[in-house]
Amino acid sequence: MSDARSDSKVNHVSRTIQLEATTTITIAVCVLIAIVALIISVVAISKSAGSDITVQGKTTSSRQTPQPAVAYSPSTYDASRCQASNRRRVYTLAIGFDVGAYVYSDDSGFQVGFGPDLIDAVCQEAGIDCRIVTEPYTNCMFSEKGQPQRGGIGLMEGWYDACIGWLATRQRKQIFAFSKPILKPYEVYFYAFLGFNPFNITGKKMGLISGFSTNEACLAGLDQVAGRDVPHSNVFHAQTPAELMAMVQNGTVDVGFSTGPSMATKINGTNIQRFPSDPMFCKNAGQPGMMTRKDNDFNSKWNEGFEKLVSSGRFKRLCDEARIKHGHRGEIECVDA
Repeated sequence: MSDARSDSKVNHVSRTIQLEATTTITIAVCVLIAIVALIISVVAISKSAGSDITVQGKTTSSRQTPQPAVAYSPSTYDASRCQASNRRRVYTLAIGFDVGAYVYSDDSGFQVGFGPDLIDAVCQEAGIDCRIVTEPYTNCMFSEKGQPQRGGIGLMEGWYDACIGWLATRQRKQIFAFSKPILKPYEVYFYAFLGFNPFNITGKKMGLISGFSTNEACLAGLDQVAGRDVPHSNVFHAQTPAELMAMVQNGTVDVGFSTGPSMATKINGTNIQRFPSDPMFCKNAGQPGMMTRKDNDFNSKWNEGFEKLVSSGRFKRLCDEARIKHGHRGEIECVDA
């Protein structure tokens, strides 16, 4: 009886062990099947989306899933992106008005003269796109009585890239950069009624043009002129050469002081004369060129084009032709080339 019960217990334990082993195997097989199913589903999904193959750094697709067409309407098409990729830099150049043969209005009101002719020629040689804008002189340089010259708002604020034909004075070089010179230094004169003594301006009311190189500093450097340190109370500023001429004629000032080219045509047909007979020059002044902000790259482009123009001989021919074409408005003094 005792042996039979013992065998029964052994058989019961064996069946229990076999059952646990079978359960464990079944669970393992189920897990394995689940993993295989997951792998198959992932592969199927990836194939349906197309697969990429990388060959030597280049990616190609073995199968491309068709993409829906996109209709570009004015509300979704960004034209600026397309234009920006093809846009060419345009340089804008400010030029004054009515400055002898350098710039004046033709019968149609367009600005012509040696200045526009030179801009066209140099920009063509440089391979750059240049556009001329007519601006008040004070937007390039500005000055008030008793104050040093300041950069004009147009050039300082970047309204344009350069101002053409400005004399490179010591004051201006502190503010702006200059290209290679294109003209000889401007002659300066007094403009007054007959009988004026240009070598003694003591007590005279002096008319100047705001921003011009013919400022109080230039006056103070005229060693041959007595009374050249004009009191601030005797200084009056005009905005243009025409306004300066009107101030002299109506007695607002006793004398005007300006460059020769700017007044070349203003005194024609008037009783205002130019003094002295021999020209004077401002001290610490170089030659006229293109005046730019110091952070602007225009001068490098301009200088390259100008050098090509000079070396080809075209610059000299341009100056000679301009004296015939524009000489009725005054003299043109190109740099020696």
